[in-house]
Amino acid sequence: MKLNQKYLIGAILSVCAGQTYAAGLERSPQQIDALFESGTYAEVGYTHMSPDVTGTDVSGNKISDMAEDFQALSYAVKTDLSSKLRLAVIYDEPFGAGVKFEGENNFVATNRPAEDASTRVQVKSKNITSLLGYNLNKNVMIYAGPALQQLQADVHLRGRTYPVNGGYNNSFDDIAVGWVAGMSYAKPEKGILASLTYRSEVEHKTTINEDVPLADIVFEGDYSHSNSGTITTPESLNLNLQTGLNATTAVYAKVRYVPWSDFAFYPPVLKAASAVATGKSQPLVDYDNDQTSVELGLGKRLAPNLAVSVSGLWDSGTGDPAPTLGPVNGYWGAGLAAKYNINQKLAFSLGGRFLWFGDAKGKVADGRIVGDFQDNTGYAVGVKLSYKSK
Repeated sequence: MKLNQKYLIGAILSVCAGQTYAAGLERSPQQIDALFESGTYAEVGYTHMSPDVTGTDVSGNKISDMAEDFQALSYAVKTDLSSKLRLAVIYDEPFGAGVKFEGENNFVATNRPAEDASTRVQVKSKNITSLLGYNLNKNVMIYAGPALQQLQADVHLRGRTYPVNGGYNNSFDDIAVGWVAGMSYAKPEKGILASLTYRSEVEHKTTINEDVPLADIVFEGDYSHSNSGTITTPESLNLNLQTGLNATTAVYAKVRYVPWSDFAFYPPVLKAASAVATGKSQPLVDYDNDQTSVELGLGKRLAPNLAVSVSGLWDSGTGDPAPTLGPVNGYWGAGLAAKYNINQKLAFSLGGRFLWFGDAKGKVADGRIVGDFQDNTGYAVGVKLSYKSK
């Protein structure tokens, strides 16, 4: 008897996609699961992520939770254009950071008004990916398309952690285009689906606004506060594998690689001022190592309209010490999710993840260790409503 896994595999795909507090600036694994759905498909999702990251500065002062909670929306639509062609449009928010230091520590200035005393960082992104898939035969599909990305940042460095550049400000907002390409192999009657997806770098050339105390010294304040600069979000590679074990059970694996060691952001004025002052240009943020993340899971259909999954997660991080944008060294995690089919077309999914972050020393771009962050955790909760019609 053939294993009718097609329906179950789709359920597991929908349930298990989710946001994380991962290496670098990553907040989403940039999955494209909607492309592999049959017929006409649409989904909308919401995720709340709550990291709890505390530590001490080099003076021994306590740093209360400096990682802000964040929320993310996602949506996707997919349709068949013909027996061989399909089109998917996917929205996610892949990169971000939310940091605010409060209390009495070296990241809070004592000579500024309270509303401007804290070191704080906000990075946000929005990404729309359009993919056209072409079936080479009944099992193999190739796909490709453009990815439109908006990237925004607002940075304020304060306190004794930044002895020369306390008072530094940076902001920008830009939209740029990259591309995505991949290949998949599917055998629905056996519950088999494998895909390999590459995303290109996205180069943002934009106006970067800066206030640089070091430049006030070395250039005697004679510099432009708005200049053309470049920030490039990294390329990535996603490998997804899943197979049915029997008529109601399937296993899956998701592996993601991002070369964060290639990422460095050199704002133009900071770059020039640090080169004059020290003989070496200083980035605002960079990373030592590349990121590899893995998710392994088991899905089970408990009833005709109910499927559940459990998963284990691991993220390598980008090394220890880590930038104070996210002073953790990867994580271990566990996830639980369920999908309930309201009727033949509508389904509701609910999932959660708990993460144990790796301990890390916090560093700034010149290499100085400025904090110690240990025994930190986080959790994420997400919901999704999906529609499918054959």
